Amino acid sequence: MAVSDVLILFLAQLGVISLALTICSIARNQMAGDLSLSRKAANGLLFGSTAVLLMHMPGELIQEFRFDLRIVPLAVVGLISGPIGAGVAAIVASAGRVWIGGSGAFLGLIGISFAFGVACLGSFLVKRGFKSSDALLLALVNAGVAYSFLFLVPTEVREQLTRANVHLVLLLMNFVGTAIASFFVYIDRNRREHARLNDLHRQIVSALPDALSVKDLEGRFLIANKATANLMGASNPKEMVGKSDFDYYRAEEASLFWAQEQGFIEDPVPQVLDQQFERNGQVVHLRTIKAPYAGRDGKLLGIVSHTSDVTKQKSLQAELVATQVLLQTAMSEMADGLAMFDRDGRLVMWNRRYLEFFPYVDEQSCYGCTLGELLTAGVLRGLISVPENVAPMTWVDEEVARSQAAAESELRLGDGRWIAKITRPVGDGGWVTLYNDVSERKAAVHQLERLASKDGLTELSNRRAFDRELELAFSLAKQSSGVLSLFMIDIDHFKAYNDTYGHPAGDDVLRKVATVLQSGSREHVDVVARYGGEEFAVILPGVSADDSHDVATRLSAAVRKLEIPHIGSPKGRVTISIGVASADENVVDSQILLKRCDEALYAAKAAGRDKVRAYGEDKVPISVTVPRRSRR
Repeated sequence: MAVSDVLILFLAQLGVISLALTICSIARNQMAGDLSLSRKAANGLLFGSTAVLLMHMPGELIQEFRFDLRIVPLAVVGLISGPIGAGVAAIVASAGRVWIGGSGAFLGLIGISFAFGVACLGSFLVKRGFKSSDALLLALVNAGVAYSFLFLVPTEVREQLTRANVHLVLLLMNFVGTAIASFFVYIDRNRREHARLNDLHRQIVSALPDALSVKDLEGRFLIANKATANLMGASNPKEMVGKSDFDYYRAEEASLFWAQEQGFIEDPVPQVLDQQFERNGQVVHLRTIKAPYAGRDGKLLGIVSHTSDVTKQKSLQAELVATQVLLQTAMSEMADGLAMFDRDGRLVMWNRRYLEFFPYVDEQSCYGCTLGELLTAGVLRGLISVPENVAPMTWVDEEVARSQAAAESELRLGDGRWIAKITRPVGDGGWVTLYNDVSERKAAVHQLERLASKDGLTELSNRRAFDRELELAFSLAKQSSGVLSLFMIDIDHFKAYNDTYGHPAGDDVLRKVATVLQSGSREHVDVVARYGGEEFAVILPGVSADDSHDVATRLSAAVRKLEIPHIGSPKGRVTISIGVASADENVVDSQILLKRCDEALYAAKAAGRDKVRAYGEDKVPISVTVPRRSRR
């Protein structure tokens, strides 16, 4: 067979291969997504049948040796359907070659198996990302498979092929055929991918809630999405193609938009425009982004517009401004101080009343300061008073923790005012604090507490306050392993004094004795109380039993030195009897201490009055029951 005949045969067989590729491409266009197993097998059947058809076409070069491009479809099918399709194609082609028979059948099967290997290589290249260079690589490998047959055929056949350089022609034909088929698959894959992306882009553009359009330099629409048609009152986007703004807006509005586009054409850089038009008596506000649409040479071809209807946003902004003005006015005029802190505990907002409480706060130096920093500054400047029993920085840390936990607290300012603080968390993790001047209320409560805890006649603590202070002093003494003493005091023969001199004189005696007891005790440490009638009590924290006896003796002597006449008393003057008790390991609660002191007073009165007796001094049994009434 002459070389020209081989070329004609090549073109004929290449046409068959192209037909198979075209059928496969058309079928593939009707499918979405990856090929199923059955479709891969169908492709394998198509290309296997193509190989069998090529085997039946004329192509015998020498006796019992023929030329065809069967390995081309068998190799290319791997690019389309992977190993599964390649395997089905190889099986169909092998069956066809066995059916043909002849002495070259065995070599034909070997060639088909080699082509299957090339198909698997093609499948691997596709998974890696098939490129144009991969098409050339596949063609070279497949031509190498064809060339390897020269070493498998009998020697005399090989010599006939090489004598006229026919083997080179065959090698070239397989290379060209595989390259054309591979490039066909490569281009078809890219075409489908581009079509998929274009369809995806169209769907995205169509689904955009904002208007998107492209105009030419004359202001005519080239493309528009559904949102653009809705905005401009068109029935559908296709209707808008070839029309301009003058077809949808009033003349003055369209003229303004046209002038803006002409300015953009003169300086085609992306820009944002605020536009508006009137429709059905309502003003519609637009925000439009203009961008250039240029060709590959960079020449401006048109204008891309992305337009958003911001009418609701404009309305909300106006409402927000009005609300902010109202809020600022309310904050400025409210009677309470207000301060807002962000999630990091930093001051971000305050009102005028807040500055009246904390005048050292100013916008330049205090905005963004933490609550801890603000409190520390107030303490250091003496504008905030810290409780005496708490370290300043400890109090600051505790106050910050109370604010973060939305706990209520009170602050005392340096000028003596009391500020109540109420904190409420806000959604972003910060908090708002209200400050209210409660100085008058605090003073009123303090006055009521003072009146409720003071004896109206002597100004000493009353029985109620005494019970509370005794319980507290006893608890503190137990916690600190300290000492505690207690006096119970009775004015001797006081009923006789009232009967002789009258109740006003008796009240005067009670006041004078109270003054002596108060002056003989430690200020802000000891608690002197009117226990009832002519009875008094003194709580002495930190005073031992020995020291307490000395203190009681001095108090008894001080009353005697008043030299208040009392003809109803054997002593001829006003005297007192004092019972003394001190807490020890056997005293487990304050009531036992009080009972012991009461028994000691009973012993002092039993010893003739005007005496000081400590519990246990006269071996008074603890079981003695002393009536709780005035002792005469």
